[in-house]
Amino acid sequence: MASSKPPLIFIHGFRGNHLGLEAIADYFTDYQVFIPDLPPAGKQQLPAYTAHSYANWMADYIKGYHIKKPILIGHSMGSIIAAATATHYPDLVGDKLILLSPISVKTPRLFAALTPLSALLPNKIISYLTTKYLIGQKGKKKFRNILGTTYVCGADFTTKKEVYQTAKFSVSHAIKDFKLRQRTLFIIGEQDRVVSKKKSVQTANQLGAEITILKNTGHLHNYEAPKSTATAIREFLEKA
Repeated sequence: MASSKPPLIFIHGFRGNHLGLEAIADYFTDYQVFIPDLPPAGKQQLPAYTAHSYANWMADYIKGYHIKKPILIGHSMGSIIAAATATHYPDLVGDKLILLSPISVKTPRLFAALTPLSALLPNKIISYLTTKYLIGQKGKKKFRNILGTTYVCGADFTTKKEVYQTAKFSVSHAIKDFKLRQRTLFIIGEQDRVVSKKKSVQTANQLGAEITILKNTGHLHNYEAPKSTATAIREFLEKA
């Protein structure tokens, strides 16, 4: 008998791959779960690193695997890709959208200027610096393990050119750029340094989205508090 539960597609963020969301996905063994590696992860490339290109890639993935009305769950840059896909291909996706550490507003200018430079640094250095910056209080105890995963993810790219282009894309959009028809949930870390709690709450209110705030976590709550993140996702999925 086919499951009545919708399939879930987890969409990772910048310098990530499927490993970054596995700890959350492990709590959904009763669902059909997909965690694709998006270009440039997995040595893949896009003709252009734009919202349309990523949305087209996701649409091809959904159709290629014959996934019916999946719920998209995007983290960080993945939240932009999820929002772009939901906007451009509403008939392909489910009626709910879940955004983890969403890029609620445009990235601050200084951070936006520095992010593309990450393509020029050795993976070990940028993994250390970004992990240290993006975790919250809860992540400090898990720093070594989180760093190990971010380092492995960062080694999975094609060329520095693709990393640079992806970095530029990651700081060029915000969720407010897209027209979301789906019932939406924001899950944010209370100590997120990329987008403040205040700005995420403001954006959620403007969009009519629901919001869950995870205490003592930062932008990488997918690593810091996967169980709490999964609990918030499940409550939203199973809410009438």
